[in-house]
Amino acid sequence: METLSVGPNEKMQFTEPLDTWLSAGLRDFAVPEAVGSSARVFSLSYAPLSGDYANSPAIKVMRPDKLQYALPLFRTEIQILDRLKDIPGITPMLGMGFLKPTEFHWPDEIAPLTTSLEQAASASNLTGAFDLYGPEETEAVLAELEERTAEGWLAAIILPRRWEDNLYMRADAGYTRGDFHRSYPLIDALQASIQICGIMAAAHENNVIYLDHKVLHYYWNEPRKQVYALDWNIGRLITNGNSEEVYAFDVLQFSARALHHLLTGRQAPGSVKVGPNRPEDIQNAPEKYDPIWTYDDQKRLTEDELNVLGDAIQGKYQTPGALAEDLQSLYNQRQSQS
Repeated sequence: METLSVGPNEKMQFTEPLDTWLSAGLRDFAVPEAVGSSARVFSLSYAPLSGDYANSPAIKVMRPDKLQYALPLFRTEIQILDRLKDIPGITPMLGMGFLKPTEFHWPDEIAPLTTSLEQAASASNLTGAFDLYGPEETEAVLAELEERTAEGWLAAIILPRRWEDNLYMRADAGYTRGDFHRSYPLIDALQASIQICGIMAAAHENNVIYLDHKVLHYYWNEPRKQVYALDWNIGRLITNGNSEEVYAFDVLQFSARALHHLLTGRQAPGSVKVGPNRPEDIQNAPEKYDPIWTYDDQKRLTEDELNVLGDAIQGKYQTPGALAEDLQSLYNQRQSQS
């Protein structure tokens, strides 16, 4: 553990918000749906964690006005990220710790898309102390979490900043103004979906479910042709070995939210909306969804693709592997026609 001073002229400084805007195709968009319910996320100026290309990492810090709500979510996310640290596609922890801010007015939750908005949204004037722990010190952080929170410290997780295209911005019909069917080919959506199934399967093998499958939690690295996932705080560690229904519900939530969004430009009707979701939002979600296809859906998707998606949102796939197998068949069909 290392204690650091935080501030404009210190070794560590918080800067622009990362939870109010997203990028795709070198364009930035104000995205209120990206705001989290338990945390704020900022760019972090701290050279030792900036990587080979001087990329500032992201820091996810507990909301000071929602400590009791946020505390168990931070505990869960730290435990999950520690357990899944070697899985491809998982955005890993670079570090974690506790922030003790001096008196400070947290910035407005607005996208920094102009100079004046950038100043209003920035946390660059935040000062205080930060106790930094390495990824290998998870047990120490978890042991101190409740006591530190009671003493006014804010838990924080440091992660690599995702610079890739956010899949919400590539696949959402609203943000692309209906052009997603041209700018985001169906074969790309299938490739990303197959990889997400792989991430989900690896998590299930480690007794972890993701649950919060909104598509803005996924990023696409074009050079590597790789999906990356982030934000596991609504996920759960499964301690009961007989949990097939729990894992199947995770597959259903992926199908109704991210998969349906990637293939049709929107989530399945009746699914948990994109936004600052809470655990109870997911827990109270339906256990099946009726397929409702638009004219555009039937133009974009083949009959086989509509059938697989329809089966998926009705809960007919019990494992991510079974869904991935059928998605791979659809991908192969598309590839053979290209």
